[in-house]
Amino acid sequence: MEYETLFALGSNVGNPDVEALAKANLLCDQLGMDTISTGGVIGWAMESYERGVLTDEDTGGVPLTFGNPEALLKMIEKIAHREGLGDLLAEGVKRAAEKLNKGSEEWAVHVKGQEPPAYDVRGIKGMGLGFMVSHRGACHLKSGVYALELTGKFWRFEGVDRFSAKNKGREIKEMEDFMAVYDTLGVCKFSRGIYLLQNYRELLEANLGISLGEEELLRVGERLNNMKRVINLRQGITWKDDSLPRRIKTLPIPEGPSKGSYITEEEEEEMRRDYYRARGWREDGTVPEEKLKELGVI
Repeated sequence: MEYETLFALGSNVGNPDVEALAKANLLCDQLGMDTISTGGVIGWAMESYERGVLTDEDTGGVPLTFGNPEALLKMIEKIAHREGLGDLLAEGVKRAAEKLNKGSEEWAVHVKGQEPPAYDVRGIKGMGLGFMVSHRGACHLKSGVYALELTGKFWRFEGVDRFSAKNKGREIKEMEDFMAVYDTLGVCKFSRGIYLLQNYRELLEANLGISLGEEELLRVGERLNNMKRVINLRQGITWKDDSLPRRIKTLPIPEGPSKGSYITEEEEEEMRRDYYRARGWREDGTVPEEKLKELGVI
């Protein structure tokens, strides 16, 4: 079973039952549902229920509490068929919270409408920036900096401090461009610890006769990320959407090696500005025409 699924349908919803977890995973596969988003929206619903915002009438009599595997399995089915409360939850955390209202947006954890994977970015601040500026929301695979942040080194980077918000702009920009190359090649991003860009340069030349150096490959990634930004801007997604959920910025991690860590509003703004500068964008996150010409987009 995949790691993210273990989190989303396990600890995220307080599910202690391994067999129920496996069944929930199978149900999502059979019903064509993403396990991360499914676990995220059910977790939001469980918190809403425990806070009294959702009632037994809303849930159809299902006691939607954390640690209730039976409720988890029932809700997966209801979401898939848009039955009862499942019709609301099928919208995802962002739209479900907006429709329910009642203050539930306070604990609606998402970025740009996407529920986050199993990384508590309060203690991995570079990953927090990666979530913020990702074109599709809280995605761990657009920058993939979790490994870099946790180990402190990867590729061009050394001495990275996961608790610091300093100098994260270049880190995320370069890792996004790096990871975009893997997207264009159609290869698994988990291979990045074995095959770096130099290896793929050699493979491209041997198989296709295309000769591109590392910087040229990164240029391809940079071009892609700028094009994605322009598409988002056209769709009305702006710098205001490059932000983290409220609880990430207000609730420190309560215990463990990262105890006390969280991302302040000031750190969020600092990292966002640093990233825009690294990208060569304007302060409001828009892409100058000169940058698009430089990259050969226009």
